[in-house]
Amino acid sequence: MQKLIGAILALLLVAPPLYAATDNIPSGMVHKAVRGGVNMVTGVVEIPMQIYKGYDKGFGLIKNNVGSKTVGTILGFFRGIGHAAGRVGWGGLELVGFWMANPADNEGVGIPFDAEYPWQMGEQYDLFKPSLAEGVKPIGRKLLHGFSDGLLGIAELPGQTLKGAREGNVLAGLGKGFWFWWSREIYGFGSVYTCLVPNPPDNPGYPMNGTWAWSALVE
Repeated sequence: MQKLIGAILALLLVAPPLYAATDNIPSGMVHKAVRGGVNMVTGVVEIPMQIYKGYDKGFGLIKNNVGSKTVGTILGFFRGIGHAAGRVGWGGLELVGFWMANPADNEGVGIPFDAEYPWQMGEQYDLFKPSLAEGVKPIGRKLLHGFSDGLLGIAELPGQTLKGAREGNVLAGLGKGFWFWWSREIYGFGSVYTCLVPNPPDNPGYPMNGTWAWSALVE
């Protein structure tokens, strides 16, 4: 695996910028590894933070102030456990997979963290707005994207190779195809594993082309 990753990155780094456009890869890798490590280590901070947020916000369906804050605090505790698990799980994915290309963003895919790091306030995602049915849809999308990338990520290999050939650099296309294939495999099954817990709304690092593994084949 290490030899394969090294070979892929070598192909990309020596390829002309016409196709590879790799100048932002090193900084993206560093950002991803650092953020992943920090979230893994500090993810447990989400528990007291969410308890505080739950107390501060209360539970809107209860009009009594004391009852609202009590229920909000209890819900905040369980929300904190879920967010802490998401920080540790996704943080580990970013730390171990710092070398991977990643989806451009996670807009609408998975329940988003309140902020980039657990000690930041940010804005809470509300599962009940506009309705519970709508609120849980990002979980289903995360599961769908995860299985799609995990099972069909190999489509990146012919897709990126053909794209490289069209743009005059088959070697870079082949390297990118292998890189994107493995990236989709790992991100995909990582998304399935963490589908029920939150994840960042964005991804640092080098973005994969297209939403789906076969996007390059149908361009």
